[in-house]
Amino acid sequence: MQNTQTPPPNSNFIKSLIKINNPDWTPEQIEAEAQKKMLEIANGNDDGSCEFCSS
Repeated sequence: MQNTQTPPPNSNFIKSLIKINNPDWTPEQIEAEAQKKMLEIANGNDDGSCEFCSS
């Protein structure tokens, strides 16, 4: 049986998207939000609306 899970997103990609959506955030805020998103994705806690994942 094949594994159909999507690969984990690249953290630099997530940080770039956060920076685009929040241009006035500090690097520390961006890093914290990126870590939060990575944990949500890794733990499967997203509700299917992951803006960083392809469907």
